[in-house]
Amino acid sequence: MNNKVIVVISGLIGLASLIAAIIFFLDSNKLNSELIKTKYMTQRIQEEVTAAQVEKDELAKKNEKFEADTVSYIKLNTNLQKEKENLEAKLKDAQRILGNKEADLQRLKKAFEQIEEKIKKEKGSQNSKLMDEKKESKEKIDSLETTLQKERALYYYNLGVAYTQSKLYDEAVDVYEKSLKFNRDNPEAHYNLALLYDNFKQDSEKAILNYQKYLELKPDAEDKDEVEAFIGRLK
Repeated sequence: MNNKVIVVISGLIGLASLIAAIIFFLDSNKLNSELIKTKYMTQRIQEEVTAAQVEKDELAKKNEKFEADTVSYIKLNTNLQKEKENLEAKLKDAQRILGNKEADLQRLKKAFEQIEEKIKKEKGSQNSKLMDEKKESKEKIDSLETTLQKERALYYYNLGVAYTQSKLYDEAVDVYEKSLKFNRDNPEAHYNLALLYDNFKQDSEKAILNYQKYLELKPDAEDKDEVEAFIGRLK
């Protein structure tokens, strides 16, 4: 074999080796590119899985809070309902008692009138028994009227509390006013009425008057500074 042939063969072998090296280099680069792409996709998937887990944890916390709030609301609502039912039962009892006492008062007044009629018929005589009966009857009437006045005041006050809890503010104002007609010296009735005039009726004048009356009747009230601030705000 002559030198020319050897050189050609050597050149072909070198060229083949070069082509093989180029192909290997290209395949290696392609593989590296695929590996990088796969690594990037794996990283993205991991990030999405982590974000999904965080979102899941936050959702679980929100769900727990929602369940806790729901339980608290139901418990509070149940307690308020029970309080309302208890108050309504007390109001019914008070109304029944008031009705009985008012009936007793009417009977006493009727008996008193009958005694007075008898005394008028016996103008000339001094019937000590009738006079004693009249005195005793009058004392019973006065005592019962005093008791009824206090109980009416308390009844309307409690009714005002019930109306306020039920958000019937106009009705609450009316019955608190009725309560104060029977007992002007109830500081709590003045305070509650002041709050209603202040926050719901927007009547600053009546609110101030009732706040002031509350402080007048309860000068050492723990919330004195707060009430004075209410008055200052309204003036």
